[in-house]
Amino acid sequence: MKDEEKQQSAAREKRGAGSKLRRWSKNKWFWPAAYLSACAILLGTYFLIQNPVGTDQSDEEDPFGEEEEYAEENERGTDEENSTPTAAEDETMQMPVSDEESVDIIGYYYDHDAAAEEQQDALVYYNNMYYQNKGIDIADQDGEAFEVTAAATGEVVNVEEDDILGHVVDVKHGDDIVTSYSSLEGIEVVEGDTITQGSVLGKASRNLYNSDAGIHAHFEIRRNGEPVNPTEAFHQSLQALNTSENTEDDETARDEENPDEEESSSLQEFPIFDGDDEEENESEDPQDGDSEEADEDETEE
Repeated sequence: MKDEEKQQSAAREKRGAGSKLRRWSKNKWFWPAAYLSACAILLGTYFLIQNPVGTDQSDEEDPFGEEEEYAEENERGTDEENSTPTAAEDETMQMPVSDEESVDIIGYYYDHDAAAEEQQDALVYYNNMYYQNKGIDIADQDGEAFEVTAAATGEVVNVEEDDILGHVVDVKHGDDIVTSYSSLEGIEVVEGDTITQGSVLGKASRNLYNSDAGIHAHFEIRRNGEPVNPTEAFHQSLQALNTSENTEDDETARDEENPDEEESSSLQEFPIFDGDDEEENESEDPQDGDSEEADEDETEE
């Protein structure tokens, strides 16, 4: 009996649910609502499959994205590194001070082709001997200490304290050009630093080598180890300095190939040899006249 009652009760509930569904289906909103619900279920199922629960969408990005970004950063870094030497070559060599108007050049580069007076002004007296100045000496107009700056962008390759020259800083620009700064104090760079034009290296001071100059900074430019006149190099690009070096090498090579031309040009450059020849000719002429007169006397006898 109890089983039959349960079956009858279940049948009544089923018929009731079916009758409710039939009543709801007669409403206008029923089928659109059922359609939208089905679509929502399908879309939810799709997104659930694509992004499982507990998974961050940012973790599912393209695994190669980070590698591509890293490669782009490396390319940018390489471009920046490659652009640095080009910028340095385009830079013009500047006087190693922040204000050129406030300083004077008190010691000049010894030029072998200069006049004797200029060469004399380019000698440095030290330890009872005269030395040829391989650079220039710069001093403040008021005799005060001043900041010494990098003449061009480059790498600091040497920083040392010399008992005679004072503190010395050498900066390399490219493969061939090196600038040297001495008679300094308060050094603000270390070996290995990459510096830009105008970076402060230290302050002008005194040294034993050129004590007569007082507070000053000594500045040299070397090209392949050979000194270059700084006053002629100022406001020239590093590329122009290297080009002038190649021109000088070509002229030297041509002179070595044509030694005869060099001798003839030297005679033209120093006409004093012609004057010597004239004096010799004049000195020979009286002797020739005396010999002719002696011959005439012998003939008359």
